[in-house]
Amino acid sequence: MRRLIPTAAVAALAFAFAAPAFASANVEVTVGPELAKKTQSYGAREIEQIRQWLDEAATRAIDRKAGSPVVRADLVLADAVPNRPTFEQLGRSPQLSFLDSVGIGGAKIEGTVTTADGQVHPVRYAFYETSLQNEIGATTWYDAERAFMMVSSRIARGDFPQQTKMLTPTGTGKFGSRFSAVD
Repeated sequence: MRRLIPTAAVAALAFAFAAPAFASANVEVTVGPELAKKTQSYGAREIEQIRQWLDEAATRAIDRKAGSPVVRADLVLADAVPNRPTFEQLGRSPQLSFLDSVGIGGAKIEGTVTTADGQVHPVRYAFYETSLQNEIGATTWYDAERAFMMVSSRIARGDFPQQTKMLTPTGTGKFGSRFSAVD
């Protein structure tokens, strides 16, 4: 006669072996005042979604990097610009089209990172695409997500970016905005 192992016991064993053997990094992401001003334009749901994406990207990158010196990251999503109109923008502006309205997007991230030795390192990073030719097939937050992945990877490696000048689009995420250098 075969003995069956209860399903709950199997699930508990699977969870125990699947759980990482290390503690997850403590990542906190907030929305900065510059991006908060764009909430009415982009929609509160969109702002919260990209805030969560940055949080998840940073947590995943730090957790996956063996020997990462980072124990805490307090990041501020200072700005973000979509590549395509958000749901809120599409609802307010009938002339916009999700398929035809394409723009240059990106994001700016600031904050601090605490390493295992107790040191606190400032972080300042931005990525905004500079060529509309690179936006073929881009989703709403394509370039912002690229910025999240790039900064998260650098933080996980212990490389804390300190950009003092960066290209950022002017305006509030209107398609076809010009770029200017800002400190």
